Amino acid sequence: MRVFTGQFFHAIDAKSRLTIPAKLREQIDPSSQGYGFVAVYGFDRILYLYPPETYTSVAPQFPTALHTKKDVRDYERLAYGLAEKVEVDRLGRILIPETIREQCALTREVAVVGVRDHIEIWDRERWNTFVREQLEQHDQLAERAMALAEPAGAGASAEPGGEST
Repeated sequence: MRVFTGQFFHAIDAKSRLTIPAKLREQIDPSSQGYGFVAVYGFDRILYLYPPETYTSVAPQFPTALHTKKDVRDYERLAYGLAEKVEVDRLGRILIPETIREQCALTREVAVVGVRDHIEIWDRERWNTFVREQLEQHDQLAERAMALAEPAGAGASAEPGGEST
């Protein structure tokens, strides 16, 4: 699979359809990744779109023994119960289910953002605010993220607060 990148600004039409940019659709090989997307209520109230095979590989797998824990059961109910398969029509549009649109607070104007293995759909104003705020701390954010990405044993490990152990 290729990596999804870029930001694109589109509008959700009156029938709740959204065009997925061709540059993002071209990154998907339907023969190996499946057709359409799995729409997932993601972190931070963002709509995530995964190619079906990618979703299968990243969906959390909990050992059966953990199903005795209420947090696991409740998380799975939300993670799988709110996920929905969406088809791409011949014009490159998907229908965003109204419930997901409400849960993710999507207005008419949205940002379609490529994020490595998935596509995120943000309310456009919320995306612009996020970018503006995060760019102010870009270097520090990059340092903290890169410290977490280091392979185990490759130098000092960093705690989420940024302090080395």
